[in-house]
Amino acid sequence: MKEEEIIKKWLDNETLSTEEIQFLQGIEGFDDYKKIAEKAAHFKAPEVDITEGLENLKKEKQEKKTKNIWLSRFPRIAAILVIAIGSYFLFFHSNYTDIDTLAKVTKQVSLPDHSEVVLNANSSISYSKDNWTGNREIHLAGEAFFKVAKGKKFTVITNLGEVTVLGTQFNVRQREESIQVDCYEGLVEVKINNETIKLSAGKSLAFRDQQLNQYENFDNSSSWLRGKSTFKSIPLREVFKEFERQYAVKIQTKNLTLDQEKLFTGSFTHKDIETAIKSVTLPFGLDYSIQKDEIIVSARE
Repeated sequence: MKEEEIIKKWLDNETLSTEEIQFLQGIEGFDDYKKIAEKAAHFKAPEVDITEGLENLKKEKQEKKTKNIWLSRFPRIAAILVIAIGSYFLFFHSNYTDIDTLAKVTKQVSLPDHSEVVLNANSSISYSKDNWTGNREIHLAGEAFFKVAKGKKFTVITNLGEVTVLGTQFNVRQREESIQVDCYEGLVEVKINNETIKLSAGKSLAFRDQQLNQYENFDNSSSWLRGKSTFKSIPLREVFKEFERQYAVKIQTKNLTLDQEKLFTGSFTHKDIETAIKSVTLPFGLDYSIQKDEIIVSARE
């Protein structure tokens, strides 16, 4: 039996022999198509006539004359099937662009609408470059500064909330259990913890330990763009983690009785590791020693 005929039987849910099943499993990409079909069975498409769509699908398959032509169109047919039930982009993600940074590294990215994103160290974004007009979403893990092109709009999605913007400059810092949004120009709309909040220029929002706080900020841009990390009432353990991101080191604590949940307000430079660690440890009366890619922090003797 011809290859396209076996695939057609599978699409039509006809009974396949053991030999035909083994043949299908050997086709490159078959596992992806199988996952699409299995997931599709659990969704409903209220605005699409599925029966008519499947009939058109069968007709299109019957018109194919050769193996190469039919197989070249199979991915598109699979996509049509999934679009019909509203689940294509959940299971087919070939057009997404992923950009990330390592410790000590920042990166500037230009979006398809000419908006600009600057990624802080150990951060990443993901967005649909080829379908930007229809899918204006950016998934962020870490921290990034956004300068939105005039009149453009998109949504920044994190695991704790969403930020929708229109012609503005703003910063989003997303960590394991916290998120901070700083608006420097224009207006942003933040959806978090079942609340929707609009921030204008000079306003900031922080969500930490299930507490949502708003406050004034007086900077023109994020301090990390100018080579330093700034904190306002942030637990010391989080400051240590940020230090590790900026200097690609591991901070180890030794004989430390100080509660690392104590709050730190201040900053450290990204340009000199010794000056930076002093800025963090001195306010708490701690000692430190720098050993290659590790810093030992201990109680002062």
